[in-house]
Amino acid sequence: MKMQNIFRYTILQRYLLREWFRMFLPSLACFELLIFLGFAIQLLHKGLDIVTLRILIPHLFIQALPYSIPSALLTATSMTYGRMSADHEIVAIQASGVHIMKVIVPVLVIGCVFSLLTVFLVSEALPRSSFRIIVLQERAVNNILAGRLATFQKKLNLYPYQIYVGSVENNINKDIVVIEYVNDYVTNVILAEEGSIAMDEAENKILLTLHRGEFLKPNYKKTEEIPRLGVFHETTFEISLSEKKRESSSRYMTVFQLCRNNKEIAMEMARSKELPLNSGKSKDVLAKELAVYRAELTDLSKKRDNFQLELKRANENVTRQITKIEGLENESKIAKNYILIANENLIQLKKGNKQRSSGNEDKDKKIMQIKENIEKEKQRIYSIEQKIATASEIKTEETKEIVLLSQAIAEVNTRREGLMKDIEVLENESYIANKEEMIRKNDVSIHKRLAQALSCIPFVIIGIPMGIMLRSGHLIVGLGASFMVILFLYYPLVVTGIVMAKDTFVPVVPAIWGADIILFLGGMFIFRKMFAR
Repeated sequence: MKMQNIFRYTILQRYLLREWFRMFLPSLACFELLIFLGFAIQLLHKGLDIVTLRILIPHLFIQALPYSIPSALLTATSMTYGRMSADHEIVAIQASGVHIMKVIVPVLVIGCVFSLLTVFLVSEALPRSSFRIIVLQERAVNNILAGRLATFQKKLNLYPYQIYVGSVENNINKDIVVIEYVNDYVTNVILAEEGSIAMDEAENKILLTLHRGEFLKPNYKKTEEIPRLGVFHETTFEISLSEKKRESSSRYMTVFQLCRNNKEIAMEMARSKELPLNSGKSKDVLAKELAVYRAELTDLSKKRDNFQLELKRANENVTRQITKIEGLENESKIAKNYILIANENLIQLKKGNKQRSSGNEDKDKKIMQIKENIEKEKQRIYSIEQKIATASEIKTEETKEIVLLSQAIAEVNTRREGLMKDIEVLENESYIANKEEMIRKNDVSIHKRLAQALSCIPFVIIGIPMGIMLRSGHLIVGLGASFMVILFLYYPLVVTGIVMAKDTFVPVVPAIWGADIILFLGGMFIFRKMFAR
């Protein structure tokens, strides 16, 4: 009897799996085609042509699989159990004494198998496929650059553009290549013999004027021919500097590479022993504070430079006044010595004048001349003393100015040292914030992929009671019900969770896995209500 039950269960499960796969394969083809067409239309809208798209078709199908497999699982499960419910096969199975779990477990096992397959796709196959697209693209771009530029002097990254300049002659850029990106795809390539790049600071944009060039499309094959779309004599376009910068994407890294990257970042942070604890400020707040502090530091540096120039001038002036005073004092000493000698000569002449009466007139003239010279030297000494007094006043004022400037420089240096410490702290905090953001970004990517892959199980769990309640195995009904669950329940929750995980401090795991958890709990609740009856 036991062997008979096992044989009966095996026949029933084979029948169930055959019916399930009969629904799954067309559902998978339908969703795969729809998602592939969606990706293809997006790329065509971004500027890729049909030839380029033909090269990317295998990669686009691989990228569509992680989305189409869970959707096809939900559709196939609801349609299979819906048809069985409509044909009263579920009732017949239960009436024959077979527990309902016997026809549920096989599909749950299939859901687990497809979850593992999808985990492999999102963890390994999909990143490698995306990386292969970039390799093809870089090969196409390098083909254009190799044919145009032997070497280039300048490369400007102004997302969504990359500008290569072959040479610069008389402030004119020669042999220019402009590559336009949309997301991660090259859409246009412009070649020009020469051109100019002007900065408009008021509008925060760059004006690019090109002369004698052509428009090209990147060729993803290893051929020397490059598709040529048209030529121009002169063209001008603007590049806004407020555009979002192109960030290095984690979509090209496998899950193991992302985990390894997180471990390396954590080890790098652990090696930085002097880093303070993160204050909890966001990266944008830290960037604004850093900008304010650095601007203040620049102003203080300029102010200190001005003070040092003034101090240098004051010291030089003090030195000049000291030298001037020393020279004037020497002149004054010489003049005083001259007066002393002249007075002695005058005394001698007067004595000699009393003893001898002849030649008195000549001696009187000499006496008068000596007296005049003495008077001149006294006036000269007076003038020198005035100059010394003026120079001393200037020296005193400059000395006071030196003291004030020295105090001001000391205050500026103290403030600069404080600012530099604050900037160092903010830079460390910004470093930590950047590293934590990188870790969080990698965590979001890891959990998003795993949650997307393991969504197969919640879809199967909710698809079984949904199909039994629908009581219809029609393809349109199954697709419609699946679209309702996917578009109006699952993906809004997924997008909300991703936004919360990226832009808020909500923990990554509940934010990303919330959609799967809600879908799983909802399916289990419907199961319980249904089979409780």
